[in-house]
Amino acid sequence: MTDAPAPAPRRRPGGRTARTGQAVHDAVRALLAERGQGGFTGRDVAERAGVHEATIYRRWGSLDTLLLDVAATVSRLNEDSPLPDTGTLRGDLLTWASAMATDLEGPEGLGLLRSVLAVRTSGDERADRVSDFVYARAEAIQRVLDRARQRGEAVPELLDVLERLVAPLYFRAIFAYRRPDAGLAELVDNALAAAARE
Repeated sequence: MTDAPAPAPRRRPGGRTARTGQAVHDAVRALLAERGQGGFTGRDVAERAGVHEATIYRRWGSLDTLLLDVAATVSRLNEDSPLPDTGTLRGDLLTWASAMATDLEGPEGLGLLRSVLAVRTSGDERADRVSDFVYARAEAIQRVLDRARQRGEAVPELLDVLERLVAPLYFRAIFAYRRPDAGLAELVDNALAAAARE
């Protein structure tokens, strides 16, 4: 009589790999808040997360790609958060833009944005993951627009909101010539004006 083969070990969802990934993400966010983007290395992340530095580069390839992964994860978490529902599209966009401006003014938000740009222009084969970051933002805005359309409001196209509201916020955060939260009502009204012309 032969012994039955031993069952294959079961992989635990949320096991060591997930815990390591979470520890590394937490370390990146803490370092961004303390030092800003460019103020730390992969070794700093590894030490803060309690992992070997080789783990960082084996799993993510580069520090910028790790930062992009963190940015995409933050965007997905934000996407899953309740969207503002003020009863009007203008109020919803103003509330959403205000929260986004607050994020961009902090070292974590700005650091993640700069990392997205660094990966996008690096030629790294993982640069296509920038779309994860962009799509999460766009999908959240589209849900706000869809809800307003169901209420019977005139609604601009998603591209108009991205170009007239989101892009200026990013531009201000990157070049620091004006606070992201300055004149938000004017930016929102500019985006809404596109719907009035259609």
